[in-house]
Amino acid sequence: MAISKLTITLFLLISLAVFHCLAFRVEVQEFEPPQQEGQEGHGGGSGEGWDEEATKNLYHFGQWSFKNFFQSQDGFVKILPKFTNRSSQLFRGIENYRFLFQEMQPNTFLVPHHLDADYIFLVLQGKGVIGFVTDKANESFQITKGDVVRVPSSVTHFFANTNDTVPLRLAKIAVPANVPGHFQVFFPAHSQFHQSYFTGFSKDVLKASFNIPEELLGGLIRGPQQQMGQGIIRRVSPVQIKELTEHATSPSNKHKDKKDKSTFGSPFNLLTQDAIYSNDFGHYHEAHPKRFSQLQDLDIAVGWVNMTKGSLFLPQYNSKTTFVTFVENGCARFEMASLYTFQGDQEQPWFGPGQEEEEEVEEEMSGQVHKIVSRVCKGEVFILPAGHPFAILSQDQNFVAVGFGIHASNSTRTFLAGQDNMLSNLNTVATRLSFGLGSKMAEKLFTSQNYSHFAPTTHSHQFPEKAKPSFQSIFNLAGF
Repeated sequence: MAISKLTITLFLLISLAVFHCLAFRVEVQEFEPPQQEGQEGHGGGSGEGWDEEATKNLYHFGQWSFKNFFQSQDGFVKILPKFTNRSSQLFRGIENYRFLFQEMQPNTFLVPHHLDADYIFLVLQGKGVIGFVTDKANESFQITKGDVVRVPSSVTHFFANTNDTVPLRLAKIAVPANVPGHFQVFFPAHSQFHQSYFTGFSKDVLKASFNIPEELLGGLIRGPQQQMGQGIIRRVSPVQIKELTEHATSPSNKHKDKKDKSTFGSPFNLLTQDAIYSNDFGHYHEAHPKRFSQLQDLDIAVGWVNMTKGSLFLPQYNSKTTFVTFVENGCARFEMASLYTFQGDQEQPWFGPGQEEEEEVEEEMSGQVHKIVSRVCKGEVFILPAGHPFAILSQDQNFVAVGFGIHASNSTRTFLAGQDNMLSNLNTVATRLSFGLGSKMAEKLFTSQNYSHFAPTTHSHQFPEKAKPSFQSIFNLAGF
């Protein structure tokens, strides 16, 4: 009887080993599509390093790319050059948009001004006040982290950082009204480096306009003598801070009757909106122009992504929206697939130098995919063009980025991986014919991911270890 049980046990062990070997062999054979001669991927490499970019990365703007519009010990305003300065063809669709970054030290004031441009800003850090002034209205709003504010073109406004310890940081996207890609800032009051726009008028016009004697014109044009050495961002006293905030309205507790009378459109907080994608590995909030009237005529969406350490924002693309993405915290690897080719500093998206444009169709169908890989860190910008598949991999700390989506109204976002990815809707036959896989792997290829939108990159999170059968369980089966 003992010999019989031992024989059964050995038979079960040998059968189990043979079964696992055969299953592994079949799965490997089904997973490997047939390779055709000369079909090696263009711009290859594993993507594990930062230096594996197949082309010069025109989509990445480092901190050195910013130009100082104004800078002092009290704060600064920085601006990226026109996107078409980097690539006249590649960024033609966003030529009329400019990205700015503003930081004000605690207890400071940015003097009244207006731009010949509409712009939207997002508060990245701190709290403060923005005041709007027209010939018919004067309204102020308290602003805090996550607030989105629309500033109409040529409306005079000012800022104050009302926090005692934390800088006020803003990310902005501007849409110039006169010259594509260019705008100017107009100041009614004189400062150290910026003249009052009243200097553009003759004394006769100013005297008649304000009905004041000529000796008072100096104060209007040049400003008080004690302010001659001050910049556009200035230190203010606690008493002045209190006066600036006294009548400012908080969007979170704004009374309905006053909300209805608001001339400029109340700020709203992006982070208090429900995240459109959320799990243990990341959250993504987005304000879309179809929902928020402040964004409609500019056709711009505003997004905020927060990813945990070592997580992945799964591969996706936007149908019509190009996102200008600014990193607020941490570092991440941006990976993107592009079919545009580059030679030196000049891009050649469809046709080469000296060639005619009728070659466009042939070049467009070349099928060469370029892998764009960049390590993007705090204070840097990355462009995600419409239609380009991309993924974001957070690195050794939590990653936070914000984005302004240009041409957002009729755009859709398509995920290429995750539980609700587009490719999982391909039927089995189409998947097998397209990817050259066996029937079992064709079924599993786009349905094996356990997460949607955000996913871990570690194997233990993706595939939790299952209990392995022990020898004791085999003996139990054999009747021991």
